[in-house]
Amino acid sequence: MALFFHSDDVDQLIPTGEAVAITESALRDMISPNGVCAPRKRLNLHRKVAEGTFDTVLNIYAGGSANFGAVGAQVALHRKAISGTTQQRPPFNPDQTELALIYDSDNGSLLGVMAHRPRDRSGKADLRTPATSLAGLDLFARKDARRVGIYGSGQQAWATFAGLCEMRKIESAKVFSPTPAHREGFAKKISLATGVTVKPVDKPELAAKDVDIILCMTNTNVPVIDGAWLEEGQYIISVIGSNIELVKSGNLDKPRREVDDATLRRCDFVVALSKAQAIDSQQGDIYWPVQDGVITWDKVVEISDVLAGKVQSRTNDKQIILYKNQGGQGIIDIALAKKCYELAKQHGKGYEMKIEPRLNWWVQGGRAETW
Repeated sequence: MALFFHSDDVDQLIPTGEAVAITESALRDMISPNGVCAPRKRLNLHRKVAEGTFDTVLNIYAGGSANFGAVGAQVALHRKAISGTTQQRPPFNPDQTELALIYDSDNGSLLGVMAHRPRDRSGKADLRTPATSLAGLDLFARKDARRVGIYGSGQQAWATFAGLCEMRKIESAKVFSPTPAHREGFAKKISLATGVTVKPVDKPELAAKDVDIILCMTNTNVPVIDGAWLEEGQYIISVIGSNIELVKSGNLDKPRREVDDATLRRCDFVVALSKAQAIDSQQGDIYWPVQDGVITWDKVVEISDVLAGKVQSRTNDKQIILYKNQGGQGIIDIALAKKCYELAKQHGKGYEMKIEPRLNWWVQGGRAETW
């Protein structure tokens, strides 16, 4: 029988380091014969009603691997609207539940259905995004990287910085957010949570000054970082990875950006979570700069190839490297969901769903009972 359970019953049992290790293993599987992964799909339903203009967005993440014994898909429904230069999620679908279907990759049985809800800042939040952002950290960040600059003061900034502090001995950090109360509140609370002194700064360029790792974890539509601010040896992690549908719907004039062209030019190379995702979604920070001749595809490597040893990572301490975590990948979602499923079984969480098997399961569409 399949198990129905909630991720927040068990995801706090997975340390960040383990979540990152699971993610890295899934990314290596993504380019092996044992793994399969499709680019994230977003179906945008354009809505214009009395309360405003927005998109209802169905997100579909599909993938799996024989190495971790599961294949499946995660689906999520969000509402997105544009407010000035940022993207907002207006009130909608109050529980904001995402569902992951986890199938056994060998016998095809439904192992479980995981309901995933975004967590408050006391929990692991969205495991997959910080785990994916921190994948390859030891390959791309300098070994002595201890100072961090943060752009953004929301959930992903919190989860990623907190995870980074679990993986590295961080000495200091700075945070910039355009709203003073947000950056000041974030700095105070996360300093207490991590034991690392985080200083709010009132100018964006200050967050990039004298730091080793830069976290761009914003909800912006326009670049928040200027390549002129970058210093030798820095490693930048950026998460904006929207699709072209917000432009087609008229919500945006042009695709979303988080880094500018100067940043792309100054980087020695750009690490993409998925080139196929960048192309399929026509993403602003990779696809369009290539189309416009700012950079070429030769400058963009995929993190899977680096993790598998097919492409070099950092080769010296002067290189500036940008990593674009530009869209959830199903193989990662299902790898983490499978781990959550195993923990739920181990700790007696959730409940069994009784699904009666069909005795003549192979008789579909006129097929014979035997091969």
